[in-house]
Amino acid sequence: MRDDDFLFWETLKRDEKEKRKKKLFLHACCGPCLTYPFSLLCRVYDVTVGYINPNIQPLSEYDRREETLQSFLFRYSRDENVSYSLVTIKEDFETYRERFQCRYKDRENGMTCRLCHEYRMDLSYRYAHEHGFDLFTTVMTVSSKKPSRDLNDIGERLSHKYPGTSYLFSDFKKHDGQLKGIQIARKYGLYRQNYCGCFASLLEREEILSKKRKV
Repeated sequence: MRDDDFLFWETLKRDEKEKRKKKLFLHACCGPCLTYPFSLLCRVYDVTVGYINPNIQPLSEYDRREETLQSFLFRYSRDENVSYSLVTIKEDFETYRERFQCRYKDRENGMTCRLCHEYRMDLSYRYAHEHGFDLFTTVMTVSSKKPSRDLNDIGERLSHKYPGTSYLFSDFKKHDGQLKGIQIARKYGLYRQNYCGCFASLLEREEILSKKRKV
């Protein structure tokens, strides 16, 4: 069985020895999830962060997460003396919502969610390929609610669709990665959302909170 965590560390060790820093396009869903992966990758790669997430709704929430991500990158890079670039692409939110209406009939982390992960990773991977990046990966494997194996399977499939840009396998949850990310987020006082992103996940969270208040 493929060991995604082993592949990640072996690739980092190999690429650290390269004379030229490879260009990595890093898909990020939000600031808190970005913290730990970026802290590892910025030491080895020339990192461009891609905030490409039409699932995040409403627009006020999308903007708040983008601002949080920008704030973290600016302050962390200043504190740690590392560089980065940031790409933000706003897709048509209404098109996304219509495409994934079935999410209201599915559970979180069900098949619809996995199709959503693939949709966003495809948008990001395509950008990386079209702009000549050596590598692509996503921070989403840091989340305990997102299966790393599935995300890496998606990345592997997309690497065949976009040859020339390799996929960097990862399992950022390993080695207490999520906890380390939370600690960094707290240090920088980052806004941490309480739902994944789409309206269906927002409604589910509101229902959970409503039930807790009634207890």
